[in-house]
Amino acid sequence: MLYFLYIFIGILIIVTTNLAVTTILSIRDAYCNHLKDHSSFGTAFRKYFGKNNNIPLHLSDWKF
Repeated sequence: MLYFLYIFIGILIIVTTNLAVTTILSIRDAYCNHLKDHSSFGTAFRKYFGKNNNIPLHLSDWKF
């Protein structure tokens, strides 16, 4: 039973790290490009978060 806890904690660490890196890259891209795109920072952040994210966020993206 303890192995399931270790597996869950490992997956949680991987997902959290991936989302943190994606957020940092998205903030950097949005900050550098939001004036060039003529959009607000929030709109640019959502655009670049989608481009930088490599975890499927929708169930249809998992392709079971």
